[in-house]
Amino acid sequence: MRTSAPGRGPVTLKDVAEHAQVSVATASNALTGARRVSAASIARVVRSAAELGYQRNEAARTLRTGLRNSLGLVIPDVTNPFWAGMVGVIEALAAERGFQVALANTGFDPDRETAALARLITSADGILLFSTAPSDAVVRPLLDLGVPVVACDEVIGLDGLGGVYSDNRGGGRLAARHLVERGGEVFGVLEGPATLTTASARTDGFRAGLAEAGVPSGRVHVVSAPYSFEGGREGVRRMLADHPEVDALFACTDNQAIGATFEAHDLGRTVPDDLLVCGFDDISWSSRITPTLTTVRQDAAGMARRAVEMLVELITDDGAPRVEVLPVELVPRGSTRRGA
Repeated sequence: MRTSAPGRGPVTLKDVAEHAQVSVATASNALTGARRVSAASIARVVRSAAELGYQRNEAARTLRTGLRNSLGLVIPDVTNPFWAGMVGVIEALAAERGFQVALANTGFDPDRETAALARLITSADGILLFSTAPSDAVVRPLLDLGVPVVACDEVIGLDGLGGVYSDNRGGGRLAARHLVERGGEVFGVLEGPATLTTASARTDGFRAGLAEAGVPSGRVHVVSAPYSFEGGREGVRRMLADHPEVDALFACTDNQAIGATFEAHDLGRTVPDDLLVCGFDDISWSSRITPTLTTVRQDAAGMARRAVEMLVELITDDGAPRVEVLPVELVPRGSTRRGA
């Protein structure tokens, strides 16, 4: 990384703008969030800044924004109980360490995520990233600019990037074994969006668990559905229309599983007698619906704690980037308890 333009002093904002082929005003707005700039322009400016070795002026940043000791938090959906609960935990942990939290909700929109990350370059000392669409191309420039980043939940495999994740593949395997033990014969999977590593890892683990139990691949059917209640309803509707013989369902999130349970009832299927259902996350609602939802529990509070601790260590130079994978556990409840 170079820190000066050829033949002269440090890299300037004008150098960054010329390299990114945008105006100086656009480059400034992209790096400060002062005015709206397209996600494509933001990404181009951030990459150019990283490639040229542009140094953030910390003193000017503090004077301009009035912010100090701030952690950026980027999540896909603030209405989702899993992430909403994490926000509260992260804010409390950050406050204990003298930091405030700047929250960005991306709504599962990769462009909004890119824009949020660029704005946080100048308003936060480090970033906790629950990514919408994990991308090396988006995150690498932040690291090259010296911004501490810890990825949570969705895996991003980059050198220099901290990460705290759950054992998603292992959780899928646990769900498979449980559904087989409870009498499932034909299996459905409500997978998440293709861009999310949690969706693919949980589905891969589930397939592996079924294979280990001797279930032929022809008795496993997969439907992609958004990580939401409505996604679960729509997904199981398609699943049962195409494969009415499915009698055991694994959803990659509790939101999907709860939506699928409601829709199955509307379609005349009884959970658990006609359809076993298992989710993933163990959100608070999972133990409150009827029947209560069998699920794979993530240590959400532990993930939040480890991520905040790691990010603060990176900001204060008291630690190095590392990857931590947290164990999960199966919580059996009413949705897989036939004959109870």
